[in-house]
Parts: sequence; structure tokens; C-alpha cells
Amino acid sequence: MSANPFTRLAPFIQEFIYKKRWDTLREAQVEACRVLFDTSNHLLIASGTASGKTEAAFFPALTELYNEPSSSVGILYIGPLKALINDQFERITDLLKEGQVPVWHWHGDVSQAEKTKLMQKPCGVLQITPESLEGLLMNRPNAIPALFQDLRYVIIDEVHAFMGADRGIQVLSQLTRIERMASCSPRRIGLSATLSDYETAAAWLGAGTKNAVEVVSPQGGRKLRLSVEHFSFPDARDEKQAEQLELARKAYYDFVYDNTHLKKALVFTNSRSDAELTTLELRRIAAKREQRDVFHVHHGSISAMLREEAEAALREGPGPAVAAATLTLELG
Repeated sequence: MSANPFTRLAPFIQEFIYKKRWDTLREAQVEACRVLFDTSNHLLIASGTASGKTEAAFFPALTELYNEPSSSVGILYIGPLKALINDQFERITDLLKEGQVPVWHWHGDVSQAEKTKLMQKPCGVLQITPESLEGLLMNRPNAIPALFQDLRYVIIDEVHAFMGADRGIQVLSQLTRIERMASCSPRRIGLSATLSDYETAAAWLGAGTKNAVEVVSPQGGRKLRLSVEHFSFPDARDEKQAEQLELARKAYYDFVYDNTHLKKALVFTNSRSDAELTTLELRRIAAKREQRDVFHVHHGSISAMLREEAEAALREGPGPAVAAATLTLELG
């Protein structure tokens, strides 16, 4: 392989890198190019958040689609959460502006018209959740051959979220069914920022195939700051205890507010109602202090518009932005 894999990437990807003013490819990206360009192995990329894993997977895979366009969906991206797919959809759409490789996303919030366009002319990159993929396999089995007959790569994001879980078994089952129904043999690429047992993860990724799995795990230098605080909420059995409970709640929400309202932050709660209550309390504090309302709520029962508004504020806006959320924003 060339000492500089940059020269082997598609021209539109090279232009993307120039526009981003990157001085060099990151270690994960260099190693991913080596594996995907020069071997037939599957690939597991285990490196920290914001280490360029997504680009490491897509750069060489998209280069192949650019050089030899697929006659169906060429890259299938499986993500565990709608929010993660929405985020990656925006990133990949930006990357593919000049590449003439279409990118589609498919989950419950995507319009039927958009899904119909893909079914009429399958091509490019499809980003989907396991549940939506299951629906596709069950409800439109006759469309699977045309949709995936020339599938080259399957990218599975947040591999650790699937391993050892029912959803992980479901994903492996789906991949086996796609390969049999569409007569294709795609290579698999797994991504994760949270892995300690590479051997088990590699075995899971390559399950049911003959290809070896190579692990790329650059050593990162990120540091984590951790603080643990405790707040006790007394039972309100009498008037005095009710006053103590109110003071405890005030101290708790004041603490959350003081530690989030000037930055981009996520506040995870145990339930949807807790997420809404937390957002309401933080907004009340902001109003009382005559400060900006930068607070959002994110869970599965609110509208797609409100969820996407929160995601955009956290991802793209200058900040501050705070979202109280359930597990819908847990990954990625």
C-alpha cells in the first residue's frame, strides 16, 4: 500500500479533507484504508469519541463505490438510535455533496415518500435502525434482492450496544437473511468507542462468515473528569418534612442548572416524565434569574421536530444548549 493512503481516496473525499484543513489522516483512518483497500478482511475500529471512526469506515468504502458504482445499495449503515442516524446522516450528506453517491436514512420519522424513492432506485448508502431493517425484511421480502444485490459493506455503529443483547442476535440474523435473499457477501465494519474485550467483539462481528476480522485500536490520550454528587429527598409526611423536601429539590435543580447552563450538556433521567420535569425546572430557574432558556427535552414520545431541534442545538449551534433526555441520546 502507498505510504500515503490519501492518494488512493476518491477525488471528492480528498477535496473534503482539503476543505476541512486536515493536515493528515488519523491513525484509525490510515489503518482502515490498509485493511479495506488491501485485504478481504472485516474491520473492527475501536477508538475514542471524535477520533474519526466514521470517516475511517466511510472513506475507503465510498471510494470503492465512487470508482465502481453499485447496482443496488452499496453500503448499509446500522445504528442503534434514531438520533445517531440523524447525526450521521447530516455528516455523510455533507461528505457526499460532490461525490454523486446518494445517502438515505430509514426509520419511523422518515417520510414514506423518501422511502419510496429509495425502493424505486436502490443505490448509494442506506442508514437504518435494526427495527426498521426488520420491518423491511418482513414486510417487503420481494424487494430485498433488488435493494441489496450489490451490497459491498455493512457498517455497524456502537457495536458494544449490540453484543450480548437480543438486538445483537437480531442484527446478525438480519445480515444472514440479507446475504441469502440477495446473494451478496458484504464485508462488515464495526465501530465502537467503548470496548475492552476485542476478541469477543471481533468474534461477534464476523459471526457466520469466513472472513477474518482485523482490529484497529489507536491509543488515545483523552482524559475524563468525573464527579459524584448525592442529594437526599426526605419523605414529606408532615409540614416540616415537606419544607425539607422542597429545599432539597431546589438545591438539586440549582446544582444541575449551575453546572450545565453555560455549556453544551446532556442530563440523563430515569423516565420520560423526569426528563420533562427537569427541563421545566431548569427553565423556571432561568426565568427567575432572567437568563437565557437553552433547555430542551428529548425522549421517544415527543415529536420528531422537537427531537431534531434538540439534536441540532447540541450538534451544530454555538451553545450553550442543554437537553434532558432518556436513553434516546445515550449513544454516539
